[in-house]
Amino acid sequence: MGSRVSAVLATTVAVLLIGGASAAGAAKTAKPRTTKLTLGIVTKALSVVDIGPAGASPGDLVIEDDDITRNGKPYGTAQITCVAHSGDLLNGTAECTGTFYLPKGQLETQGGAVSVNGAISGAGAVVGGTRRYHAVRGSYSFNTTTGADRIIKFRLVR
Repeated sequence: MGSRVSAVLATTVAVLLIGGASAAGAAKTAKPRTTKLTLGIVTKALSVVDIGPAGASPGDLVIEDDDITRNGKPYGTAQITCVAHSGDLLNGTAECTGTFYLPKGQLETQGGAVSVNGAISGAGAVVGGTRRYHAVRGSYSFNTTTGADRIIKFRLVR
């Protein structure tokens, strides 16, 4: 009876090891899935927090609340905070973090922005997300279209 239990145990262990190795091999060969998402950013509110010397200087904050559109229709909101590194709002550079509140989850971003004569552009990383975007990574780029409106293009990898 003892040898029968040993044989069943050995078979079970072998099946588990082979199954685990197959799953690990499958995980290594699975290709990441890339999704492209293009959204509009319409600024609702913009606040400038003057830190340090009066006037534009490194360390000043720009805090904005945005409406997000997709194909011209409401799609969510965003909150973005930028820290100025040089220049001012019309001509300068900043580092920004943002949260995009979308219907199926949030996207978290971090990257740089450049303003030239008031036209803003930049790029950065998608550093995470929630719900549908859990464990997502990727990149984004954005640019001004008209006035303060912008287009942001996400490249999401799962």
